[in-house]
Amino acid sequence: MPLHAQKKGKAGEEEMCKWLLKNLSIDVARNMKQSRGKGSDIVLEDFLIEVKRREILSLDVWWHQVVIAQKTYEKAEGLIPIVAYRQNRKPWMFLMPAKLIHGCELGYVIATEKVFIQFARSLING
Repeated sequence: MPLHAQKKGKAGEEEMCKWLLKNLSIDVARNMKQSRGKGSDIVLEDFLIEVKRREILSLDVWWHQVVIAQKTYEKAEGLIPIVAYRQNRKPWMFLMPAKLIHGCELGYVIATEKVFIQFARSLING
């Protein structure tokens, strides 16, 4: 991976950590092991989050990546796979499992920041 891409990836992950603290009061750090194929960028109590800061979207590829991480990461059992992505000058968007919606078993749905915050708070607050 080119150095510029690594720096942008790290910056996106750190930005998401700050976003989680600001919006959900979750203080978390990047998963430093993900570069060696061990999990996703951010691992929380309820979520396995893959972070993308890209202009060109590859939603299906990213979704596949987080689903594979969820299946192969030994500590991911029961965690909900999430892709958090953001383009320049745009808000964060989130890919969430479609199975969270009654009757949908495959794929993902796209959620805005507000929807993800509401969903995450409902899990956190039990």
